[in-house]
Order: sequence, then structure tokens, then C-alpha cells
Amino acid sequence: MDLEVLLGDPRKAVNSMFLPLFLAFAVVEVNQFVDVYWISGLGKTYAETISTSAPFYILMMCAGTGVGIGATSTIAFRLGRGDLAKASSIASNALILGLALAAASSITLAALLPTAIGLMGASDIEEECWGYMLPFILMSPALLSQAIVAGCLRGEGAARKSTMVQISAALSNMVLDPLLIYGLGMGISGAGLATGLAALLAASIGLGWYVRGKTAVRIDSSSFRPDAGSIRELLGVGAPKTVQEFITGTIALLQRIFIIIAGGTSAVMVYNYPFKYTTLFGLPGKAIENSMLPVASAAFGKGDLDKMARSFRYSLGLSLGISLASLATVYALAEPLMSFLAYEETMRGVMPELVSTLRLTVFVIPCIAMKGIASSLLQSMKKAKVPMFFEMFSGTVRLTLYYMCAYGMLPVDPFQGILYSMVAVHFMNAICLMTIAVAEMRLIRRRSETIM
Repeated sequence: MDLEVLLGDPRKAVNSMFLPLFLAFAVVEVNQFVDVYWISGLGKTYAETISTSAPFYILMMCAGTGVGIGATSTIAFRLGRGDLAKASSIASNALILGLALAAASSITLAALLPTAIGLMGASDIEEECWGYMLPFILMSPALLSQAIVAGCLRGEGAARKSTMVQISAALSNMVLDPLLIYGLGMGISGAGLATGLAALLAASIGLGWYVRGKTAVRIDSSSFRPDAGSIRELLGVGAPKTVQEFITGTIALLQRIFIIIAGGTSAVMVYNYPFKYTTLFGLPGKAIENSMLPVASAAFGKGDLDKMARSFRYSLGLSLGISLASLATVYALAEPLMSFLAYEETMRGVMPELVSTLRLTVFVIPCIAMKGIASSLLQSMKKAKVPMFFEMFSGTVRLTLYYMCAYGMLPVDPFQGILYSMVAVHFMNAICLMTIAVAEMRLIRRRSETIM
């Protein structure tokens, strides 16, 4: 039934996956808030630690995110062509590749973490950063496998099963957080361990469906072996997406150097905490872009370019409408929203800065939505290198502006200048990448019409 919907009417296909994916992303994001809530109770130092450590987690997870997106796109493409055997081989090789990348990322992060913390100027909280990151380093296979299994399920249109994988991880993490952080007295290390154990449970649930034959795509002894052709096809989308995520994480890491120069380690927290709400209220756009990707990929696999274009237009209009409404809501409710995360005594002193930062960062919500839809369209057309190279370019622009602000080269307060630069770059990203995506789609349609 999931496969029939995926290959049917594009609006119905996008809608059928939107609500389950939105629910999954919402529960996962609420879990992030719960995580931050419990850690904030430990004090301002630990709030700064989780904000400083965030790029390291992003860098570790970029392989899982990239391979998961690659699996979604290529599995849907193969199913659109009616090639179930190849889709099964791609799913199996996605997991094999994920396990290999998990080992590589853990070893690399463990070796480079002390140097990276020192370069960021955050040596005063190095011990706390290690406490938070060590469970992630040790449990990276579970973390990456969860992301990849969810991506494989979305590739065959099984949005409900993908949702159950993500929700099971989030709910179990919510239960484990207070138990490990406070109940067992593990502090910030308990937060990292809770995330790793929750990912292990979720990945096991998803893999259980494949083992029991509850999915259209099969992962069994016949398909679970390395296949060079499947890996090449998977990496055609997955490798650029992994590199794109790596660039994003690296930029997030480097920009913290300039944020710390502009306002100290507390400025990192003031910059990062409001983004929790920007991300939360941007979830509908994220759900829509993830719903559109397999629909557009399957249509592209069938050679139905009209259906691909309809899925894009519908997704873009829906995403922008919801994003603009979210922008207005968060701007109006900025103060009560931020008070939820600034309840501890040492956090109250930065409340005005948190509120003003949130009211500025909400303007990136529609920009992120447009960028996501454009990236999904390009990935569905096997043009995943375009958003990768564009991320490299825009990241360079952002870091240059942050550098100029941090060292007083612009006539504005250093930290405020960084915030304004961030919003401006997001607007540039949205407009430019959408223009490129639409141009690529029109070019492919013209080539198709010429051949016909």
C-alpha cells in the first residue's frame, strides 16, 4: 500500500508522508528541548557545553544523514523503475556503508576533539565537552544506523514505519535523560548515553521489520553483502549530501571561534539556544522536503517529469505558507518561549539577549524551508553535488562576514553583526539555490522534449 501511494498522485503521496514525518520530527525536536531543559538545570556552564559541542555531534552524524538521504532517493528511484532487487541491494549496502563510516568518524573525532576545543577557545569547558561527547563516540554505529534505517523506510514510502523508528528513539531518550543525568548522578555524560541507548533501541525496531519481511524492500542474506554498483549509485546522492553535512558542521564549528571572540563562550549559548525554536517551528518545512524527495525521485525514475514538477510546486507552496505563519507566531511569543529554557538562576541574566536574538533568527525559517525544497528537487534529479558546492560557497561567505564582525571591521556591534550576517546569508541561500534548482528542472525537461 505504501508503494502504491508513493507511485500515485504526487499531492496525495506528499500528504500521506507529511503528517507521519512531521509527527516524528516534532517528537524528536521536543526531545531536544527536553534534553536542553535537563542540562540547563545543571547550570550555565553545562548549557554552554552543549552549545559548544553541537558541531561535533553534527560532524559525527553527517555520514548517517548523507547515506540516509542517499538511500531515500535511490531506493525510490529504483522502485519507480520497478527494480525491487536493486532497491534491496541499495538498502543493505547503505547499512554496510554506515557501519564503516561510524567506525571512521568515531576514531577521527576521538583523535581531534581536544585540538578542536582548543582552537575554538573553549578549553575552560574541555572536560565537560568530553563527558558529553564520549557516549556518542562509543555508540556511533547505533546513531548512524538509526538515521539510515529511517531513510531506507522513507525510500519505499513507509513513512509510518520511519516515524515509529524516530519516535521510539525520542520517547526512550526522554525517559532515560532524567534517570541517567540526575537519578544515577551521571550529569552531562548521562545525556549523551541516553541518546546513544535510545538510538540503539530505535535501530533495532527498524531492522526487525526488515528481518521479518514486513517491508517491500528486503534486507536478508541474499542482499546483505557489499556490491560495488549499489554503493556507487547510493553515493551518487549520499556522498555529496554527506560532504554537504560535513561542510555545515565544519562551518558551525569554525563560526563558534568568531562568536567566542565577539562575546565569549556565553555568546555561543545566546546564539545557539534561540535556534532551538527556529528549528522546532521549521519542522513542517523539513517534513515537506523529506516527503517530496521520494515522490519526486520515483517520478524521475519513471521518467514522469510532469509529476516531479507537480510534487515540487505543491511542496514549495505548502512549505512557504506554513513557514511564514510560524515566523509570525515565534516573533510574537519570543519572551515566554525563551523563559522555558532560561529558568535556572544563572540563566536569567541573559534572558533579554536570548529574546532579541530569537526575534531576529525567526526570519530564517522561510529561508530554510525554501533551501530544503530546492535541495530535495536537485537530489531527486541526481544533482546532489549542486547543493554541496553551494553550501561550500555560502559557508565561506558566512565565515568571512563573521570574521569581519568579530574583529570590528564593520561599523556594528561584533555579536549583533554576526546575527545580521547570519540572516542575510540565509536569504541569499534561499533565493540562489531555488533559482538554480528551477533552472536545472527546466533544462532537464527541455532535453527530454528534444529527445522525444
